[in-house]
Amino acid sequence: MNNPYEEEQVVIISRILGRVEKMNESMLELNRSVEQVNNYNVSIAEVVELWSTYMRNVSWNLQAQNELHPPV
Repeated sequence: MNNPYEEEQVVIISRILGRVEKMNESMLELNRSVEQVNNYNVSIAEVVELWSTYMRNVSWNLQAQNELHPPV
């Protein structure tokens, strides 16, 4: 027996497959963007670590020399 809805089902399935393909491309682009942001964040984390170490050393040196003034 012939399925009377077969043509309509084929159209619907092809539309679904097209949407899934577009969604997959969008997810790949999103993953690339997230990777770029993560790489940028690594650079920022390195700067924060350097700055924190610098400030800790400055504070220690000022305390060691008794030149640390109270905050204004």
